[in-house]
Amino acid sequence: MNSIFRRLAALALCALLMLPAAGLGADEPPQSGVGMDISGFESYTFAGEPVDGSIFAETELTVINIWQRWCGPCWIELPHFQQLHEYYSETPEADVQVWGALYYGDNPSTIEQAVDFVAENGYTWNHMVICDELTIVAADGELTEYIIIPQTLIVDRYGVVRAQVKGKVDSYEELFDLTSEWLEILRSEYAAELGDIDLDGSVTSVDALLALRRSMGVVELTQAELLRGDVNCDGEVDSVDALIILRMSLGILNR
Repeated sequence: MNSIFRRLAALALCALLMLPAAGLGADEPPQSGVGMDISGFESYTFAGEPVDGSIFAETELTVINIWQRWCGPCWIELPHFQQLHEYYSETPEADVQVWGALYYGDNPSTIEQAVDFVAENGYTWNHMVICDELTIVAADGELTEYIIIPQTLIVDRYGVVRAQVKGKVDSYEELFDLTSEWLEILRSEYAAELGDIDLDGSVTSVDALLALRRSMGVVELTQAELLRGDVNCDGEVDSVDALIILRMSLGILNR
């Protein structure tokens, strides 16, 4: 009899563990910014120039550091980002860019202070003022004035957040390892997608036709589709790409 009771108790416990946590419904915001698409963001740089999601297509991977002028942990880790920026600036074939995104909360006056702070410390990577899209990522899906800082985001060339680190990065080595590991992952993914414009899992004559129609100005492609269709990496999707994709679909060429 005790054995039966123990089995029933175990089954009841399993059932309880499988129930969703109280208050967590399908409409609740995600617990992380990973997977969010920020390709549509718009902001401006510390120089006052407009900047938007088109920057992501310029490199294979973008590192974004969200920081604040009066944040002690931010001060500690900022030199790591300078070192990362210098490394990839000297290694352009690695195709990585570094951006800072200044969080200013409810005090816009800190923007000017941050601009001076960056100049005084010789930080030479690009900086922008935080926008709604980045704030939502940092706050796990909500638009709020208060977020955890610092934060580090790894963003792919399509503008999708692939990794998120909340809190200070402890060393340059940690930051470099995070970046290089994701660069390897993304390069593998990009290679697998090359020529597959419609992203259906295979390169077919449909993809070749899309490239041809794009070259003729008949159809428009999204930024992501253009990146997948530019198989000769000359910055355009034209009839040459269409021919290459057709040959790939026929098995004459490999990716």
